[in-house]
This record gives sequence, C-alpha cells and structure tokens, in this order.
Amino acid sequence: MAEGDSVYRMARRVEEAFNGRRIVAASAPNPRSTMRRTVDRLVGSELEAARTYGKHLVLDFDDGLSLHAHMGMSGGWYVYAPGQSWKRQRKSAWLIMDLGGLEVVQFGGPTLRLVRKIELNRDSRLALLGPDLLDPGFDPAVGTKAIATAGTIELGEALLDQKLVCGIGNIFKSESCWAAKMDPWRKVDSYSQEELEEVIGIAQKQLIHGAETGKRPQRIYKMAGRPCPRCRHRVKSRGQGLDNRTTYWCPNCQE
Repeated sequence: MAEGDSVYRMARRVEEAFNGRRIVAASAPNPRSTMRRTVDRLVGSELEAARTYGKHLVLDFDDGLSLHAHMGMSGGWYVYAPGQSWKRQRKSAWLIMDLGGLEVVQFGGPTLRLVRKIELNRDSRLALLGPDLLDPGFDPAVGTKAIATAGTIELGEALLDQKLVCGIGNIFKSESCWAAKMDPWRKVDSYSQEELEEVIGIAQKQLIHGAETGKRPQRIYKMAGRPCPRCRHRVKSRGQGLDNRTTYWCPNCQE
C-alpha cells in the first residue's frame, strides 16, 4: 500500500537508477496505460529531480516535461537490471523507461501523466495538498492547526484528508492514534491542541522512520481480534469515513 514513506522511497530508487543516464527507449505495454500516446516524448530525456508530495510522485526532466504519478492502493515504481525477475508481468506495466542497462517500471495507480513542468506547478491537485509530513521543513504546529480545522470530523478520517496534511495513509492513521492513545472515532474538536500535536508528531516520526528504513510500525494495523500489545484487550476494526477505509484500534486503551 503506497503511503508517504513508500512513495518517498520509490522516488529515491528512481533517482538512483537515473544517476545521469538518459532514457534510450520507452514503452507503455498495458493497453489501459494513459501513457500510450505520449510515451515516445520521454526518449532522450534525463532526470533532473524526483519530488514527492504526500502520496504523489513527480519526475522532472531536463526538457521541461514532468511525469506525475499517484499510486493509489496498488501502484508502484520498480527498477530492474538485465535478467532480474519482475514482480509483475511485463505486459501489465503502465510505463517502462529503458536507461541502457536498467529499466524503470511503473505499474498501476489512478494517475500517470506527462505534462509540462510549468503546468504541473499550477495543478490544483497538488496546490490543494496540505503540509507534507516528510518535508524537511514540516512544522508539527502548522500540521496541528490544519487538522484542527476539521472540527466535527472524526480524527481517523481527518488524518487521511490529504488537503489537511499529506502523507498519512491507513497504516499510519491507525498506528499513530494507537501510539498516542487517542480514539480515532472521537471528533477532532474534542481533543486539545496538545493532543493533536502529539498524534501529528508521532505520525511524522513513524513516516520518517519508514522512509529511511523501509520498516513500518506493526503494533495494531491488521491485528483485529488479537490482543492489544499494550493492554491485552481485543483489537477491533471497522470502516471509517466516506471511503470506508478500515481503522484498527483498541477500545480499551484509546480514549
């Protein structure tokens, strides 16, 4: 599942693969790929930067074009050396960029498009995103103020709203609320500023750790029916919000 930490790691993986290389060939094998009409425009390009905005990944090229991707629930970026086995079938790839010895491959996701960089910088989907918890300049106090505006929205749902703060997905929503001993079903305005800043700070630390190590907290996510690691009460799970995203929590020690 692509959350802020995994998207950040994908960006670094792609950046390391390019390392001054240019795209010598590009293809979009999957007939559903949105890149089929524009993929040839990538040939000859060199990567300038790989940027992330929460769950969005942007690749900027030296010819003024940018690739904008959102992985959704199942999309991802991979780098393959010659002879290396692929995680998925080649024909299902939405994009393959041949770097002359390495192939950078993208599978799935709701968004994959090639646009001019200047247009992307004005894109409303990115402009409306809240502060990114993985941004080196992220201020937990600013993130707290953003979350506080959710008011009567349940905390778990507010943490997933990328327009408030971005990068938190279902895993970090559940894990940060559990670590802070906060009930994800309570309304945001029932918590103090100090409590909200605590859960935001925990989520930030968890995301940074995940981005640096590839390891995520595994205390409560997908542990429904098992004993809570803290109080041994049985963990519960239920869909939350309009998107019915599953939340895991302990009804005994998260109040």
